[in-house]
Amino acid sequence: MMQESIYPLVEGRTYRIGDLRAAETALLAERQADQDLSSRLRVQERIDIEWAKLRNEEWLPLMLLADGLRLDPSDTFRWTPAGAADFVVSAGTRTLNVQCTMAYDEPADANYHGGHLHHLEMKHQRDNGFYFGGGKISEPNALDVVEQLASWRTGIRSAVEAKLAKTSYAGQELDLLVYARMCSFDLIDFSLEEVAGPVLETIGKNRWGQAFANIYIVDNKEFMRVVRE
Repeated sequence: MMQESIYPLVEGRTYRIGDLRAAETALLAERQADQDLSSRLRVQERIDIEWAKLRNEEWLPLMLLADGLRLDPSDTFRWTPAGAADFVVSAGTRTLNVQCTMAYDEPADANYHGGHLHHLEMKHQRDNGFYFGGGKISEPNALDVVEQLASWRTGIRSAVEAKLAKTSYAGQELDLLVYARMCSFDLIDFSLEEVAGPVLETIGKNRWGQAFANIYIVDNKEFMRVVRE
């Protein structure tokens, strides 16, 4: 790692949002210069980079959230994975208690699902230089737009429902951060609101609002927020 990077984060330590953005900028430069590093980060096996999975599923999404909310570089956060919130963010007079989760597309006839499917796709890409989308990994399984839209809505619903099943979150005044990685790439003609909005409407504020004050859904340069009140 370059010296100015804060990665890997230390649990409970206070960092600035500007430091997080700088860490991602430094990491991108390293990945562009070292494709082996980039591959190891995507595959995210602990033996290669111990903190890769944490960065991919929590630290990077927090930066996307910070960008979506236009947080100031001087705003601060603490990584608190042992608590109800994965992050406690202090932004001016506001405190955000953020719980993170990943959403993956869920093709109806995929051999594998969720994070397991993504991990196998990244391994296949590392070993073979490519992988096929659509859930089959090593064989073509092209989805039309209607199928792709349905698969992403299924994945986002599954991610939110899994968090709602944890009754301990009720009353904690948490915000839910959903990282829908690659959704915007797969559905380039749709905004995140068009993809995820109907899912959250179906779940209903009366349900998800019992656990979360806000739901944020992020992807690369895409951001949406749904407020309980």
